[in-house]
Amino acid sequence: MTSLRSSLRATSLARSIPRTDYAQGVAYATAAGIAFGTLGPLSNIAYAAGMTSPTFAALRATVGAGVLALILLPRRSECVPLGRLRKLDRALLALIAVAQAALSLSIFAAYATMAVAPVLAVYFCYPLLVAGASIALGRERLTRTRAVALGVALAGLIAVVFGGAGVSGRVSAIGLVLAGFAAACQATYLVVSRNGFTRVPSQQATAIILAVAAVLMWLVAAPIEIASARAGTWLLSPTVWVAVAVVGILGAALAKVWLLRGVRRVGGTRAAVLMLAEPVTGVILAGLLLGQGLTIPQLAGGIAVMVGAMLAQRPAPAMAAAVAAASPR
Repeated sequence: MTSLRSSLRATSLARSIPRTDYAQGVAYATAAGIAFGTLGPLSNIAYAAGMTSPTFAALRATVGAGVLALILLPRRSECVPLGRLRKLDRALLALIAVAQAALSLSIFAAYATMAVAPVLAVYFCYPLLVAGASIALGRERLTRTRAVALGVALAGLIAVVFGGAGVSGRVSAIGLVLAGFAAACQATYLVVSRNGFTRVPSQQATAIILAVAAVLMWLVAAPIEIASARAGTWLLSPTVWVAVAVVGILGAALAKVWLLRGVRRVGGTRAAVLMLAEPVTGVILAGLLLGQGLTIPQLAGGIAVMVGAMLAQRPAPAMAAAVAAASPR
């Protein structure tokens, strides 16, 4: 009976994801990872000017939600009224919005309590959480190839994070907890988004998530910004506003829409592995924008991450047969 259920799930998934949609999903998830990779280097520009990390996170979500609202305004007829959604879908949207706010606040707080390298090493283990949850829910199978892909990608991640010259290893218990919590929030986002609120178009869902997350983050960011010794010193900096615009448009509005479209097409585990393009992009941009050199171990690690991402796209034999049978000739 279990085998029959697994086969039915595989066939249903195969029929719902044509080959062209699958390829688009791979492209969307990879593009999202690259776009998210801009956040680290650009946030450093804002922090150097005196902006606090919660303010940066809240502004990013606010700009992203505003951009998507402007895009959706002339297309209101295509949006789904929230009142027509099932209570479960509305609850899942709210859960993802809370997870988005908690993710942003906790990851930036982790950076403030310990070195960047261990934060990234803990946070980017979220593909393992996504894979475990997807397997437990019966959505995906952990094949030998996929297990190897996860291992290769995570080994490459360690090389990217710790392979830089002069990497600091300062670690704190609270920092580890915050980074782990951020990883759990990202995993929640990917797992729930796969099958949750599917009637809501990606742009509309992302706009709602960012808007609610922005309100929640401002409740935390405003008091911290006011209490900061450098409160408001960044307001007159054109460079800071350019950075905020880029992370809001590219790193929030576009990246979040791409991520949701990718997850809906390829599933949580594959999307999570493809998202490991984020730290690779971040390291490259840090070298270009902040003068941080790219070492040979980091270069090798980046290649390993991409190899793991490509291996993760290989379907299980049963899934491949289902896809071939369901695809038009």
